[in-house]
Amino acid sequence: MSDKRTQLLEASIDLFAEEGFWNTPTTRIAKHAGVGTGTLFNYFGSKEGLIDEVYLQLKKEWGAYVLAGWPQDASVRDQVAHIWYRYLDWGLNYPDRYALKQQLRLSEFVSEDTQHEEEASLAFAVSLFNEAVRDGVLLDIPLDYFSLLMQSQAEAAIEHARQNDLGDMALLKHIALSFEIFWNSVKAQ
Repeated sequence: MSDKRTQLLEASIDLFAEEGFWNTPTTRIAKHAGVGTGTLFNYFGSKEGLIDEVYLQLKKEWGAYVLAGWPQDASVRDQVAHIWYRYLDWGLNYPDRYALKQQLRLSEFVSEDTQHEEEASLAFAVSLFNEAVRDGVLLDIPLDYFSLLMQSQAEAAIEHARQNDLGDMALLKHIALSFEIFWNSVKAQ
């Protein structure tokens, strides 16, 4: 990725997180990145294209973070726990990026093509889920429902941790308990 493109993505992430993605003019993004407005449009054909790229960048960062140290030969439970712990860790350590990713995910501004590209990047999780359902480890529920359960419960765990300013030990206990609550809601009986 070119330096200017990276500068523009980082400036967009900073400003979108601070001011909202639709309230931030491209001129301000270019200025924050230290480039001309025309340069922004050389890399991203439109503001909508920039929003898509910001979302993909955040998803890529999140995905790399979650997959770091992936326990390839672990049980399904341990692999799901790995995703859970890394998901919460990223959300708590990068709150602005996490909040922006969540806003963009729920917005109507991320294009359908970008959503499909995102789905392709999560193929490993789809495979894990399908195998776990087939093997009777997870409840036989639709994948989109499983994803919504995981996202909403992870968001609740992150929000609770933020609101209560938990110390290190209390935070670890909270994350472990939140995983047990999630796991017990999706595991096959």
